[in-house]
Amino acid sequence: MARRSSRRRSRRLLTTRAPRKGTLIIASIFYIVGLFGVLGFFPIPEPYATAALAIAGGLLILGAFLRDL
Repeated sequence: MARRSSRRRSRRLLTTRAPRKGTLIIASIFYIVGLFGVLGFFPIPEPYATAALAIAGGLLILGAFLRDL
């Protein structure tokens, strides 16, 4: 009797991709503005600078998981 292979194909729950160029450009702009705002090079309030950093990170994470972003 032949034995069947018990190897299962591993299901990829999350497929990651590189973010699109437009997403990278927008996230980079938010990152630079947020970083320079926190460091004091741009005269913007610190909550806005921190929000810009959070938006940049969120765009990169969502861009890696969503195809159309």
